[in-house]
Amino acid sequence: MHSEVFGIPITNKTLEQMPEYSKKKNITRTDRAHVALKMKNAQEKDFNARQHVELLKKEWGIGVSTLCLIYNATGDTITYITSHNYYGHLYGPEYTKEIANGQWGAFLHVKSIGEAVGSTAVVVYRGKNEAEQECDWLLGWSNPWNRSSWDNMVYTEIKEAKHYDNGDLWGGIATEMYKCGQSKSVKWNGCLSYVSTGSYTSPIFEAIMTLKDADEDPIL
Repeated sequence: MHSEVFGIPITNKTLEQMPEYSKKKNITRTDRAHVALKMKNAQEKDFNARQHVELLKKEWGIGVSTLCLIYNATGDTITYITSHNYYGHLYGPEYTKEIANGQWGAFLHVKSIGEAVGSTAVVVYRGKNEAEQECDWLLGWSNPWNRSSWDNMVYTEIKEAKHYDNGDLWGGIATEMYKCGQSKSVKWNGCLSYVSTGSYTSPIFEAIMTLKDADEDPIL
């Protein structure tokens, strides 16, 4: 598989085995999200996800590429909805379809062979806020081929479910992404998203999806 998930899902059962939650009658989605954030790097799952994309990069070869890592701390499983390539393509057959709470998803996006273009794309995952409303997280990266004109950029936004069914949105989203730098965070409807990247020809793109009140990551 060229896309994969890493880490043991964090569920109600996980929390019930923790002293601070063992006597709590109603464990909430935010509780699970909070614990997922605290355990973002537990059991070397972050290292294993990164190692996976680095091996994919080595397998693919030399050239502009983006090593993508997505962490789910929304309290429940998130589901792949859609994606759009501006430049380049996914290395492998498909994006990670489902990422459980407390797991990293990992995949590699690469430039098109023989073309003077970079790796620029967006991917959309659907989750829920604490009020059980479905929301779509858009996560985007721009890794240019010609670095003399501009550096890497990232973008994220959160909208209501099915917002990205409208294919006419991609141009406007690209315009917004090209205004951003190498990190961005956004809050919407009780949900929170944070994305970042580095200034390299083949950088790590890291996205964290969570809930507004999970409040464990100081960056957010």
